[in-house]
Order: sequence, then structure tokens, then C-alpha cells
Amino acid sequence: MYKKFFMGLAAMAALTLVSCSSDDLNSLSDNSSKNEAISFDGYLGRSAVAVNGSRGSVLDMDALKKPEEGFGVFGNYNEANDVEFGSNWFDNVHVTYSSTDTKWKYSPVQYWLPQGHIDFLAYAPYDSKYDKKVTKDKQELDFIVNPTIKDQIDLLWAKATNQTKANNSGTDKKVKFQFAHALSRLGYTVKLNNNYTGTTITLNKITLAGSKDGTPKAFYPKGNIDLSTGNWTPSTTDEKLNFEWFTNTSGMVLNTEAADNAADNYLFVIPQDFSASATDELYVIVEYTIEGYKGVTTPMKNMVYQKLEKNFEQGKAYTFKLTLGLTPIEFDVTTVEGWTDTNQGDINSWN
Repeated sequence: MYKKFFMGLAAMAALTLVSCSSDDLNSLSDNSSKNEAISFDGYLGRSAVAVNGSRGSVLDMDALKKPEEGFGVFGNYNEANDVEFGSNWFDNVHVTYSSTDTKWKYSPVQYWLPQGHIDFLAYAPYDSKYDKKVTKDKQELDFIVNPTIKDQIDLLWAKATNQTKANNSGTDKKVKFQFAHALSRLGYTVKLNNNYTGTTITLNKITLAGSKDGTPKAFYPKGNIDLSTGNWTPSTTDEKLNFEWFTNTSGMVLNTEAADNAADNYLFVIPQDFSASATDELYVIVEYTIEGYKGVTTPMKNMVYQKLEKNFEQGKAYTFKLTLGLTPIEFDVTTVEGWTDTNQGDINSWN
């Protein structure tokens, strides 16, 4: 639901919590295996929409399978009593999908030992900058939010602990990762609240900021995610970020049909609490132009804003439903004053 508000020329904004829908993915069979190779399978447990996999877009299963994508794996090997055999047996190993073999592959292949277990951690999309960054004692990825929206990534994380030769044997000998979205995803729709004949209303800019004038800023610029738990530790010392979510100087003409953000224009942000009880604040600022109303040909620019109070949670998608329109001129009568009786004098003489 959303709440209307008016400021001169009206704008309305709302948030809708959308739980990401599940992708039902078939297991990719690996028929190899007399040699007990360690192999992987990937599932995407929660995916909001299917898009093309470019940056600024949701990373779905099809995008994850692209040759340039895939996922990174870390793994530490321990014997039964938790004595460490070898740290970082898997150090940011790049696992990619082979459409020819219809399975996930990596090189060089490693093999199960008859004793001990491996604790695996994984993330996507793969990035070589994380080589030697995750260890048994430091299981966190350092993550930076790209200030350019179209270059942002939909970070995924997964874990598969206490994996052994015994529990990865049989017909399907694969370590299975069920990936979850690590960030919060923000999208928007925008429309007019009415048809205004002869009037053109164009959207010029949507900004998310920490105040109505753009200062201070709103979003965490970086943080650490623990791949063993999925918990975030955001940076509280770096300058925060504002986002110019939509910018078009010539304007996008609006009507009563809702227009969505482009598929590569989702915002992916570190989970953050902007609820009423939180110290962080978030404002949506909308700038638009009105032209042609009642024959007024001079374009008139307007800016409206609304404070949004919401806790953006990990793995959840939120839609800002923005509605713009003209404020009607309305009338009201508060009172009708009574007559004031003024004595004009007695008339008692006639001609």
C-alpha cells in the first residue's frame, strides 16, 4: 500500500516488500566418478526475476552459467577431531558451467580423501581479487558498492560445511551450493495519478539521499560479509552514498500506465535499517516538468520529496511505487458571518 502526499504539485511514494521467488532448478548430473573427484552443483535458492545477467541486473541461474560468470569456492580440510590437515585447499577456485558436459567444472580437479571433512564457502559472481582473501580464520569478503548503478553486481553467497567422501558418494557425487542473495534489491515504478488532457508531465530525476537536500548521504559504501553465516558488518567510517537513480534532462513522458526501472537499473545495496527507530535516514527526491496546462506553454519544473522508513533486509526486493500528478484547486467554506444590525434611527415623521 502507499500513502499519498502533496507538496505544491503532488508526488506520492510507497514501498512494497517483495519476497524473491524461488527458481526450481534441476540437479545437473555428474556421471563420472570412479576416481572420487570433488565436484560441485549450484542452485539459486531465491531469484527475483530472470534478466540478461549484465551488471546492475539480478544474477539468476542462466546468468550464473555464462562462461564469464561462475562462482568462487574456498575450502578448508580437517580430520575427524578438527585437526587441520590443510588450510585453503580451495582458494577462490573458479567454477564455471560447461554447456557441453552439462555440469560445473574447475581446474585442476581435486579428490576426496577417505578421512576428514571439508568446509566449503562460495560466492558469485567470481572475481580474482578475492584470491587469498578468505581463510579458515577470516571467512569474510570485503565488498564495495559500486556508485555507478549499471556496474553494480548482485552478490550471492553459499556454504556447504562438513562435506566428506561418504556424504558425497553415490549416483550424484557433488557438493551442492544453494546460493542466496547477499544484498537488498531496490526497484521502482512511476506513473501519473490521472489523465491531464493537454498537459505533458515528464520525469527528469529520481534521487535517493540521506536528506531532502541531498546532504548527508544515505547508503553504506562498503562492508564485510561472513560467508559462513551471511552476516554483514558495514563500514561506518567511510562516506556514505547517494544515488541518482534516474536522470534524463529531456524527460520521460509519464502517463497512467506504470513504467518500471530498466532491467539493468536495479539498485543493489548492503542491508540497512532506515525504519523510524533507526538513526539512518532515507529520502526519495523526484524532479519533473509540467507543460501545457490551461495553455501555459512555459515549462514549469517541480521537486517533491518523501522520507521513507523501511528496514532493507538481506535477500529481499523492494519496489518504490511513485505516483505524480497535479494538485487540484479546492474550495471550502469555513463560516458565514452573521448580519451586523446597525440602528439607522427612528422614522416617525412623514411628509
